[in-house]
Amino acid sequence: MNEGQVFKSRLDLIEAGLHRFTIHGIDGNGSDGAAAIVLSGGYEDDVDLGDEIIYTGHGGNDTSTKKQVENQSWESAGNMGLVISQINKLPVRVIRSYKHDSEFSPESGYKYGGLYKVVDNWDEIGKSGYLICRFKLVKEEILNLKTDYEIKEGALVLLEPTGKEPKWFCVGVEAPKIKAQKISSDSEFAKHLIGKVVGETVDFGNGFKVLEIKKYKSV
Repeated sequence: MNEGQVFKSRLDLIEAGLHRFTIHGIDGNGSDGAAAIVLSGGYEDDVDLGDEIIYTGHGGNDTSTKKQVENQSWESAGNMGLVISQINKLPVRVIRSYKHDSEFSPESGYKYGGLYKVVDNWDEIGKSGYLICRFKLVKEEILNLKTDYEIKEGALVLLEPTGKEPKWFCVGVEAPKIKAQKISSDSEFAKHLIGKVVGETVDFGNGFKVLEIKKYKSV
C-alpha cells in the first residue's frame, strides 16, 4: 500500500486490508496489539502534527457533539491494543479521514498516512472534563533517523529563553493546533535557528536553549 493513497470509504479500507471496522477508530485488541487507527475528527483532544500525533483513545464520546461525556478506560480493547503495540514496538497504520481537521487530511475519503510507532501513553483530564487515554505516535521513518533532527523550515521548536519559561515556535509555516508563535523563514531569528539540534544554545537576543524539535511540515 502506498503512503498518500486515498480511499473513498471505510468499506474500501476494509477491502484493502488497512482497517477492519466501519465505525471504530482503533483496529486492535489487548492480545495482538493495534494494527491501525483512523483520525476522523471525532475526538476534540486529538493533535495532529504530521509526523507526530497525540491520539485520544476509545470510549466516552458523544458522536453528535464530539465531546466527552464520560471517562475512558484502559480496559477498552482498542486502548489496550495501542498499549500492547507500544510494549512490543509494533507498527500502527495511520489513516486520516476528510472529517479530521488537519492539513494532512484529504478533501474527501480516507488517506493512508504510513506507519507509526506508539512511543508513550498516559491519561489526563480532557477539554470536556473527563479522563481520557492518550497516546503519542511518531512516524516510523523519523524514529529510524540515526542522527539528531536539526531545525529546518517547517519545524516546531520548543525554546527556553534565558530566565523565562519555554515556548513553542513554528519556523516558516502557520502553527498547528498548539500554542506556537510563527517565525518568518527569512527573519534573522530563523537564520540563527536553522541547523541547531536539541541541547544547543541559539545566540540571538538574550539567548535561547533548544529543548525539543518536532518535524511538522516541509515548505
